[in-house]
Amino acid sequence: MDIEEIRNWILLILAVIGAFVTLRSYLNSIRQRKIDNTYKTLDFLRKHIQSDEIETFKTLFHANNELSGVAYNEFSLEDGRKDTIETMFSEGGCGNGDIHNMIELFNLISPTLDKLEKEIIWYEYGQIMNKLYQWTKYLEEIDTKKDNKQFYSQFNKFMKKNWNDMLFKPTKYYTYAE
Repeated sequence: MDIEEIRNWILLILAVIGAFVTLRSYLNSIRQRKIDNTYKTLDFLRKHIQSDEIETFKTLFHANNELSGVAYNEFSLEDGRKDTIETMFSEGGCGNGDIHNMIELFNLISPTLDKLEKEIIWYEYGQIMNKLYQWTKYLEEIDTKKDNKQFYSQFNKFMKKNWNDMLFKPTKYYTYAE
């Protein structure tokens, strides 16, 4: 072996190492950007989901508890009033517009959730997303005869795709069934 051949082998090894380091740095920067965007999305949700909306969710979560003998699509509110999922979003419905607003937010971000660390979003809002999905899925099922776009179509599409994977991942609980 002459010196030129040894030099070429050394250059090849250094080029392979350089390519590996460059590729690894690129992949790490993509992952970091994904995490940064996830936290920006989480911050967006925290700014737009107010504590009174979460309190409305808790009230409706308990009012829709099938363990207490309430029908799947019914709410038995503390003041004795009864309401249904079908009328929750209408004016004067039990959602007070709060549930509608939360679904609108989740519907807005749903197309981008696959590009984010969805487990982080799920940890923070998984219980809310799961229950909202149960309600909107019910509405979607009874509305299959009509051919209109619902305000929650992107949210339901995301949840259908990811619900089984996300269901058993850790999540923050806002309330428990009583």
